Amino acid sequence: MGNLSEKELQELAGQLSHPNGESGIQTAYSMNVANDNMIRHTIEQIEIMPHSKILEIGPGNGIHIKYLFEKEANLNYYGIDISELMIEEALRLNSEFTATERAIFELTDGKKISYPDSFFDSAFTANTIYFWKNPAEYINEIFRVLQSGGSFILAFIPKEVMEKIPFSKYGFELYDTEKAKSLLENAGFRIENILSETEEVLSNTGEIKIRTFTIIKAQKP
Repeated sequence: MGNLSEKELQELAGQLSHPNGESGIQTAYSMNVANDNMIRHTIEQIEIMPHSKILEIGPGNGIHIKYLFEKEANLNYYGIDISELMIEEALRLNSEFTATERAIFELTDGKKISYPDSFFDSAFTANTIYFWKNPAEYINEIFRVLQSGGSFILAFIPKEVMEKIPFSKYGFELYDTEKAKSLLENAGFRIENILSETEEVLSNTGEIKIRTFTIIKAQKP
């Protein structure tokens, strides 16, 4: 599956940014496999207390949120995604949490976050920053909905790694650590910690790859 045509690479890039149709469900499964370790590391950076309100941007099918509830059963999770299909899948796969309203999934336009100022204790996202339409405005939205002292954990694959992935030339905005750090600081965040991890993954093109990912933990003063 490694030798994809340019058309296939473009279609894959489109699915990764906005899963839809029958192939969207398979894409979500592939993302679960490829990003599991990265998401676990991201969740480890969240300081979770009982009844914490936690926002995830771009949860996909949300199969990973069980890790959050393993850390703290009495939390309030909110997942927002631009894909209607992923919201449907997330609701289906997380009924044990949505039935008690411990987890809420909502469709978003990727521009505004429909929650009040200072609503969340923490927010996190993994592998979505490449697709933000207006990063500066969106990071301001994230800053707005966080409480003072709240943390935002941003996980992404750095530019030097992404540039080697064939589909990244289709609709991906690439970031190195400094570019991501500047985006956060310009919005008012204070950088708490930057982690770099290397892992072996089954890529979205079906190949075993060694890749590095970066996690930046930032705080709203």
